[in-house]
Amino acid sequence: MPIGTTKLRDGRHIPNLAFGSGSALRGKDAYNSVAAALRAGFRHVDTAQLYYNENSVGKAINDWLNGDLELDMKESEQHVQTKPRPSSPNKRKDLWLTTKYRGGDQGPYQELKESLKRLQLEYVDLYLIHNPALIHGDLEDVWREMERTRKEGIAKSIGVSNFDANQLSELLKIAKDLPVINQIRLHPYIYKPSIETLKLCAENQIVVEAYGSLFPITQYPEGPVTGAITSPQRRLGATAAQVLFLWVRAKGAVVVTTTNREERLQEYLGLGKLGSLLPSEVKDIDIAGRVSNFSNVNGDQAVAKNQIYSRPVLVPAYLFWTRDPWSATLGGLTATYVGVVFVLSALFALVALIQNQAKNAICSYVEV
Repeated sequence: MPIGTTKLRDGRHIPNLAFGSGSALRGKDAYNSVAAALRAGFRHVDTAQLYYNENSVGKAINDWLNGDLELDMKESEQHVQTKPRPSSPNKRKDLWLTTKYRGGDQGPYQELKESLKRLQLEYVDLYLIHNPALIHGDLEDVWREMERTRKEGIAKSIGVSNFDANQLSELLKIAKDLPVINQIRLHPYIYKPSIETLKLCAENQIVVEAYGSLFPITQYPEGPVTGAITSPQRRLGATAAQVLFLWVRAKGAVVVTTTNREERLQEYLGLGKLGSLLPSEVKDIDIAGRVSNFSNVNGDQAVAKNQIYSRPVLVPAYLFWTRDPWSATLGGLTATYVGVVFVLSALFALVALIQNQAKNAICSYVEV
């Protein structure tokens, strides 16, 4: 089954396998990783304003477009010194690039303008609202700006990310241009609670992009899905990751993944050389994912509702972004409790310090 592309409702075709600059690359220089992915053969790069690495992603893409990634250092120096650089065979139309709106007072139109400066590109192929929880103000106003980016050609297609069925329904009521994509977390353990969202997407010709699909083997390897994928692994001569990606493709979704290891890049691209999962194999994986106590596994069941990808949690002395949704109540309460204790401790320490300084000042005055 070739990796291929999927046709969107606006007539464009999106590659079915994307290299993401989030996860472990978030907030880091992603140049080497994106460059390696492009050299390996990826033609779909997924980034976001909230990943804080659009500059390095853009640098890697522009070097690829200029043919610099195909030259090693000695060859590059030789061409500069002795002869003109050969023209690059790589064209912008051959690469699909996605970025995502992070929220903020500037709105999606101006934020995309800023992204394009960082990326050093004239347009992105797909622009998504990263999360409904990040929307400032009225959803309709925000979506009108998203539609404007498409109308002016700085985003060729527009969509959303982490929208559940209810949130997507609200958007569909006011959208003039419907979203072509909904990028959500999707793996067998959260497939069942995601069905309503998947169904609504299918009914409205909204293609699903799936991230976090390797959760069963990276975060819950002792779970029942690990056993369910062994049979198709043997039949296809595939890795566990490849089988999970084939499961995603069986659900009609585009795969978004990432890695810092070049051998993994080849493994993921090797997906196109494999066949499809049998309907019975897909069913077995679905059944294995329906564990009743999964809500206790890293709080990921809350993520299934796609309520939030990351939300700022204020803790005294620093602001950090949680990777798991704060809708996982226990985590949120724990963070709040720790924060309150921290604040009270800090206040008591400050009062004690002031009292001690005042006492020392008085003693010094008396001694003088």
